[in-house]
Amino acid sequence: MEIYLQCCDGHHDDILLPDGQTVVIGRSEATKITDKRCSRKQLELTADYSNKSVSIHQLGPTPGCIDGKPLDCDGIASLHEDGTLCVVQKDFPHKLHIVTHDDQGEETTSTLNKKRTMTDYFVNNNLPKSKKLKKDLKEDNIGEKLKQLQQQSFSKPKTDTKPPVPTSSSQCEVGWSTIDQSMLVYQSEGLKHSSRVVAFDLDSTLITTKSGKTFATDYKDWKIMLGEIPKKLKQLLSEGVKIVIISNQNGISKGKVKEEDFKKKAEAVVKALGVPCQVLAATKRCKYRKPNIGSYNWLCDSGNSGIKVDDFTYVGDAAGRAKNWEPKRKKDFSCSDRLFALNLNIPFFTPEEYFLNQKPAKFTLPEFDPKSLISSSKELTSVGNIVSNKQEVLILVGYPACGKSTFTRQHLVPEGYVQINRDTLKTWQKCVAACKSALASGKSVAIDNTNPDIESRKRYIDCAKERKYPCRCLYFDIPIEHAFHNNRFRELSGTPHDIIPSMIIYSHRKKFAEPTTKEGFDEIVKVNFVPSFENKDLERMYYMYNV
Repeated sequence: MEIYLQCCDGHHDDILLPDGQTVVIGRSEATKITDKRCSRKQLELTADYSNKSVSIHQLGPTPGCIDGKPLDCDGIASLHEDGTLCVVQKDFPHKLHIVTHDDQGEETTSTLNKKRTMTDYFVNNNLPKSKKLKKDLKEDNIGEKLKQLQQQSFSKPKTDTKPPVPTSSSQCEVGWSTIDQSMLVYQSEGLKHSSRVVAFDLDSTLITTKSGKTFATDYKDWKIMLGEIPKKLKQLLSEGVKIVIISNQNGISKGKVKEEDFKKKAEAVVKALGVPCQVLAATKRCKYRKPNIGSYNWLCDSGNSGIKVDDFTYVGDAAGRAKNWEPKRKKDFSCSDRLFALNLNIPFFTPEEYFLNQKPAKFTLPEFDPKSLISSSKELTSVGNIVSNKQEVLILVGYPACGKSTFTRQHLVPEGYVQINRDTLKTWQKCVAACKSALASGKSVAIDNTNPDIESRKRYIDCAKERKYPCRCLYFDIPIEHAFHNNRFRELSGTPHDIIPSMIIYSHRKKFAEPTTKEGFDEIVKVNFVPSFENKDLERMYYMYNV
């Protein structure tokens, strides 16, 4: 007789437990367990062939259990043929596989744990002895029958089934990794890549807080949000779909959430869902943070084992729904999940639509849509109307990030204008002094500052009047939302422009007074924003929603 430890999920080969000898199992190649809750020396097993049982001594700090009862670290528990041993808490279930021999020395096995083979489907199951079984197999030529059936199976084309979904043939490497110090990636045990992907937000989509609070009190404060979720995910898995969780976790970079706590939470959620998952978590404001599509790009380029993603769907709760979109429901805190899908032009569903088949609720999108700029017929004001053949002062007015500096470098400096910028000179006093010096040397001047109010503009109007030179205003008229979009694009694209704090943009709006000729301007020329790009990738990025 031999006693083996057999994995209920079939993740590893049976482990022989010799009679009276101690065998230690844990996180190892033998068990295929990689979970760090499991120690390398987790359990000590000693088989007693006379009683057909195994004594269990807990070694690791995280206890396992037998039939749901936690193991005592100071005591010894017994596992019998009909019992179930979980190596860590209620995970990694195992049973005993007891093999005995008949009078002729032929191997038999416990009927409780016996694995059926292909021959079992063709042999009289009432035959008591393996010796007679072998004789019958020979007489009936079972191997030939199997061969014939396989040939029939492959020779008949299946015209009523869908084409197979391309998936990876092997399981992915289990564990955590970090991308660009900005995105955490987790791949759970059993994950396989696929051409079909359904991705989900995490909080308020797959899980909600147990406490009932808007924000979790700690990494254990969560529960599966809807009872329908695990069943739906298992259905997707059976159809060859890869399940991905894409979540914004900016709280990690802000110090509000510990990275290790998030990892523990994510691993626990994946286990509770009961399906293999890939988790992508953006930990800061970066290209991986939704609605930016960096996470999707990484998934397609590096995170899918080279398999092309042909079918991608996203499900999330940040959908721009207004207050009472459902009775007594708060408005969505943002629209980032819906915008993420819009940026990718893919199907989008809220959790209620996807899991409960509810009708879509009304929602609102941001007022500023970058895609609207694509069809804009605006043209940049003709350079011929801007550049004067007379010495003058040009005062530029507009939000930070509205394109003033780029315009000045491209259209004014080549025509001999001196660019004066407070970001370079630091104080308005130095800017005024530089203006007077340039005018004295016979040069025209372009005051490349935001110049939001009458007071700031008057300083340079007075410089022009002192020398009786013309003074004109170039007014870059874009809304504040467009300015924020441009500023964020600079940050995401890695352009050499300085990134402007939000408070500076809001400060301009607070101080702003629209320029008029009553201030002393000879002319006010409006300049439209017409973007240009170094390559197609930057152009595509610019016309997407960002945060």
